[in-house]
Amino acid sequence: MNETRYDWLSDRWVIFAPNREDRPDQYRQTQPLAQNATIECPFCSGREHETPRPTLVLPETDSDETTSNRRSNPAILDPQAWQVRVVPNKFPAVSYRESIANHLVTSHYHSDLALSDSAISLTEDSFGTSQQKQLQTATAEHLFQRNTSPRGAHEVIIESPIHVDSITALPANHIAIIFEAYQRRLNHWRAQRDLKYAVIFKNYGADAGASLYHSHSQLISLDFVPRDIEKINYRLILHHEKYGFCYICQLMNEEEERQERILFSSEHFVALCPFASRFPYSFSIIPRSHQSRYEEIGQKEREDLAIVTKKTLSALESARPSAAYNFVLQTSPFCGGNEQAHHWRLRVIPRLSKVAGFEWGSDCFINTVTPEHAAKTLRSHIV
Repeated sequence: MNETRYDWLSDRWVIFAPNREDRPDQYRQTQPLAQNATIECPFCSGREHETPRPTLVLPETDSDETTSNRRSNPAILDPQAWQVRVVPNKFPAVSYRESIANHLVTSHYHSDLALSDSAISLTEDSFGTSQQKQLQTATAEHLFQRNTSPRGAHEVIIESPIHVDSITALPANHIAIIFEAYQRRLNHWRAQRDLKYAVIFKNYGADAGASLYHSHSQLISLDFVPRDIEKINYRLILHHEKYGFCYICQLMNEEEERQERILFSSEHFVALCPFASRFPYSFSIIPRSHQSRYEEIGQKEREDLAIVTKKTLSALESARPSAAYNFVLQTSPFCGGNEQAHHWRLRVIPRLSKVAGFEWGSDCFINTVTPEHAAKTLRSHIV
């Protein structure tokens, strides 16, 4: 029987319709997800000169010769001297200029929040002071057609010097270095006081938005907090103020008691399929201890997270070999809010179904796989 479930955190309803899994699909993908044909890949070892100068290279070395080389031309490295490189995206969605004085706002940000009676209001924390002043002085002529030059950072995390298409092809200790790179770049951008939010994400497979096979992820930092993130942050704060504890901590504890939707658990993390997940086989990896900022995790937690991520993603790739997926690391916004209310998480979103007309027209999603079935299936592929 079909069922409708409510996702309190995102304030959305999801329809679960397992019967639709068997409907005919003449467009179903039949080719392998990724073809590792011999190609000229700018992310491979020996082609470092084809990318912009790196902002981070791991592991670092204290070698005088290597350090001197890196300072003179950090884009040219000994191919054996790195495991993870972070470089500016050559085709950025946003760009960063060091001085906020160089940031010329041409008009105003558009936000439904500014026009609604929502309890979530525009604050100096979510939008810059200059944007607020312009919103306050907006004329009727520009009220519905506001715009500005986007400001932020867009980086690529190249996850290996060798040509692998999936992070699961790397050993866990190497994945831990990738997570260290995430941590260090988030810390860097959080320190820039004019930026408000950052997200790290991976697109695996063409259906998930990937354009290169070589395993990599990306970071985008912004000078505003996107509306959905602001809304979720507000609801987390609302829950904490009303009940005195973290919503995600409570959710995780209840899921561990029931065990129906638990995919895998370790000393520091729990992987679970959300009760009202919008996409088949989606799951979240959540730290057991309350942590609002991913950037503050320690080495042992990074190593444990690497093991959990490798095991759960490998299970997904084994259970659904053709699945493209996104993973999204969501840490707390850089500005304001209640640190006791926010809880970071790593979300994995398989792209096994299409967002079609009903979803676009209603903002209500149809999921053909219940999270209980997804967790059971994925558990059976854990090795």
